[in-house]
Amino acid sequence: MPDPSPRKEERHIVPSISMTIQIDFYVDPISFIGRLWDVSSSGACLLFPIREPVVPGLVGTLTIQHPIFGDPIRLRASSLWVDRLESASYVGVRFLETVDFNTTFLKVLMRRSGGYTPVGSFGDLLSGTAFGSFT
Repeated sequence: MPDPSPRKEERHIVPSISMTIQIDFYVDPISFIGRLWDVSSSGACLLFPIREPVVPGLVGTLTIQHPIFGDPIRLRASSLWVDRLESASYVGVRFLETVDFNTTFLKVLMRRSGGYTPVGSFGDLLSGTAFGSFT
């Protein structure tokens, strides 16, 4: 079973008011469509509509796509945990491949200082699900 412990490195939260970065977590034969919530060098937190039946332990191909520029980022990932709220699910994934973010459209986001490392459950982020396309 994968180690569900939190990532130790700085997390870079995607500013959802200024951009939405779509993700596709493909676990043959299903594509789970959502958006990137935060990203670090070893993994990410993904936000899915509550109807997406993502569970821990899935291994698949994660595609991260900016709606306007940059080539898609594709890599293997494993789902470690799921936190289901009233209107959305947060899913923690670990990257199974190394990504050089300096060569991707996420390089600006990854260089920003003041990353956020959540403490405890994501349940306190319920208010963060009120915006976006999941309503």
